[in-house]
Amino acid sequence: MVIQDRGAASSTRSLDPTEERKGRQGRKERFQVPVFVAVFAIFAFFVSRVAAQETKPGAGKMEIGGFPMGGTFFVGGDDDKEVDFNVYTAGANLSYYLTERAAIEGEFSISFGLAQDVFFKKAEVLHVQMPNVWSYFGNVVWLPAGAAGRAVAPYITAGAGAVSLQPRQQTKPFGYDVDTVGFQTFLAENIGGGIKIFRGADAPDWGFRIDYRYLIVNANSNAPAFFAKAKSRGGHRVSFGILFTAKR
Repeated sequence: MVIQDRGAASSTRSLDPTEERKGRQGRKERFQVPVFVAVFAIFAFFVSRVAAQETKPGAGKMEIGGFPMGGTFFVGGDDDKEVDFNVYTAGANLSYYLTERAAIEGEFSISFGLAQDVFFKKAEVLHVQMPNVWSYFGNVVWLPAGAAGRAVAPYITAGAGAVSLQPRQQTKPFGYDVDTVGFQTFLAENIGGGIKIFRGADAPDWGFRIDYRYLIVNANSNAPAFFAKAKSRGGHRVSFGILFTAKR
């Protein structure tokens, strides 16, 4: 009798519809959790892919750049007291786009007067150091085809500012004596152009810039005769750099 009662009780518990319904709900909830996580992960993956595909190359509202590789070649000397010389140039710039085609830009550069051969007082002088050259310009940049959504954007530019020559110990023979002569500053203008190359979806905010400028350095009668004392001088500057553009 006792055995039959236990069996009956066990049979009754196993057939209880309320407990079976609770068990099915628990199993269903445990199954729904990983399914929800999987669906969410798939959705997030596709959203991120679509967002990446919708990010187009081209300029944003603000742009900052640097040109670690460049050179400036000063011309217009007379091989006498006015010397032609070259410097290694590096610098940075900050641009703000007024419209899709127009931007204003501020730039700063330093150029190093590395050893070279020059003509001074009608004679060739071998392996001599030149003054360092600093420049500061404000420019207007015009992009004929615009820059938004474009991988390659050519531009023309012009601006005004100043060029300063820094004396060094090695430049004393040229009148730039570091002990007696300070920075010599000349008003200057520039005109030129170049190409901005914006990367694709893998790095849409980054790009490259190839730039050429013709510099017009105005005469300063208070400067040593070595450079732009009696007449204006010219210079050709070529640079290659990188840029970062903020699209938001």
